[in-house]
Amino acid sequence: MTVTRQCLAGCLIGLCLAQQAQAELYQCRQADGRISYQQTACDNGAVSRSVAVDTRGPDGTDTGSAHHDYSVTAQLETMQRQREQAVRAQTRKQAANTPRRSLVSTHEYSPAKCAKQQAEVAKWHDRVRKTYRTRNEKALNEKTLLHHQELMERYCE
Repeated sequence: MTVTRQCLAGCLIGLCLAQQAQAELYQCRQADGRISYQQTACDNGAVSRSVAVDTRGPDGTDTGSAHHDYSVTAQLETMQRQREQAVRAQTRKQAANTPRRSLVSTHEYSPAKCAKQQAEVAKWHDRVRKTYRTRNEKALNEKTLLHHQELMERYCE
């Protein structure tokens, strides 16, 4: 029983020392004059010195900034939101500057042209939904889809 308690006490002391070693930074000067920094105590042949590390966050608190998430994922999401807002603002601006088309009916029924435009609409709908490399290409695909939808309305009943 006493051996088990001694072993347990030794393990606890070892864990405490391991946690303490992780929180510290050591500056080690080697025999040849080189200096290295490490989380563990220096080797026997090196002169060691404990270095205090400032672990405060950007706002000066001990826990770091609790209000800002500086992860790559959070930064990516912020950038995507900003891009989407810019695109929406640009679309609104373009819509305000474009003159409205007249609503005069120009229906010309043609079964052949109707079938062709239906196929074009299906093709461009797929392209808009699936493939584009840049925002300009996406805008062009959407514009082409809109054009073919208008032609389909003109040639189909």
